[in-house]
Amino acid sequence: MSYDLLLARIDERLKATGMSERKACITADVGLNTIRHIRKRGHAPKPVNLQKLAVALGVSPSYFLDAAGGDEPVQTARAPEAEEVPVGTVYVKGAVQAGLWQEALDWPAEDWRAINVPADSRYIGVERFGLLVRGSSMNRVYPEGSIAIAVRTDCIGRMPRTGERVVVLKRGESGLEATIKKYEETPEGRRILWPESYDPAFQAPVILDDVALALSRDGHDADHASALDLEIIAIIVGSYRPE
Repeated sequence: MSYDLLLARIDERLKATGMSERKACITADVGLNTIRHIRKRGHAPKPVNLQKLAVALGVSPSYFLDAAGGDEPVQTARAPEAEEVPVGTVYVKGAVQAGLWQEALDWPAEDWRAINVPADSRYIGVERFGLLVRGSSMNRVYPEGSIAIAVRTDCIGRMPRTGERVVVLKRGESGLEATIKKYEETPEGRRILWPESYDPAFQAPVILDDVALALSRDGHDADHASALDLEIIAIIVGSYRPE
């Protein structure tokens, strides 16, 4: 089977983004010879690899998947503007033990990892950063190895809303510790941080409100923490996880 239309669309996006075939494959996290094997050997591309390449090259996955399904005249191949997916660069700047307090890990700038992710129209002009997720204590949402994409609360001028996941810092004995939890504000004004894990060991919430400080137990197996010791510094706005 010929893949002339697919290759024409890939070449079009390589030229538009200024990427080489190798760079596109690395960015998409697919085999280095994925495009080459389609071009030179006529290998049938895996749909999942085409989806990853499409995101890396800034178009909808259907733009490549449709072309792989059957050729049309190459001269008609043109990405509709509606199919364009703007892509931005985000730097993974550290690691976090989601749901579990761990010493905050900020990598030196030379160790930051650049990844391309779809642009987010909600946060135009706001710096996004990535955190590598370790551990299983938020694995209902972020399996180990996921990258959580975040924006700082002081950059967007607001605190989190119920249902959003947040990056929290705590002053520990050895310095600052960090975690990711789900934020909830109850109708009574309680502010609660929840883990989201399949592991029974990670089910206890952290209750932030000052009323909880006067209670030893309140019916929840909760960690009553002073708001002075905790600081919500960022809101999770997206994530990437490898298959």
